Amino acid sequence: MSPLGPILAMGGALYVLRLGGMLLPDLTLPATWERALGWVPVALLSALVVSSLAGSAASDPRQVLAAAVTAGVAWRTRRMWACLASGVLVAGLLRLV
Repeated sequence: MSPLGPILAMGGALYVLRLGGMLLPDLTLPATWERALGWVPVALLSALVVSSLAGSAASDPRQVLAAAVTAGVAWRTRRMWACLASGVLVAGLLRLV
C-alpha cells in the first residue's frame, strides 16, 4: 500500500479542522471542554517522556537522572518553560560526562 493515501487523508483532515476554526471564531466551548483542553499539553509531554524512558533508553542512568531533575523542576516551579529548559540543560550536560 502506498503511503500517499494516508498522508493525503491526514492533510485533508488537518485542513478541515483549521478551516472550521477560522469559520467559527465566535463559538464558545463549554467550561468542561475548556478545563479538559487545558490538560492537553501536560498529557502530551507526559506521553513523550514516558515513551522515551520505557524503551531501551531506560538502561541509561543519565537519561533517568535528567528526567528526574526535570520532574523536580516541573513540580517545584509549575512552569512548562522551566521544565523544558532544565531537561535540555541537564541532558546536555550529562552527555558531556
